[in-house]
Amino acid sequence: MESLLLQLKKDFYKNISSLQAHTLPQSQPTLNLLTEEELKELEHVWVELSVWQRNQASF
Repeated sequence: MESLLLQLKKDFYKNISSLQAHTLPQSQPTLNLLTEEELKELEHVWVELSVWQRNQASF
């Protein structure tokens, strides 16, 4: 389970980075507006959602 959580956290940051890389040229990346605490909370919720989705898929 520990390795799954680490992988989900890595996936979260990979997805966030990918989204930021594909912003329109005239728009500013918004990731820099989040505090470290907000980013950690977003990561935590994203991991929880991912785990819940995996559990739902196994039923």
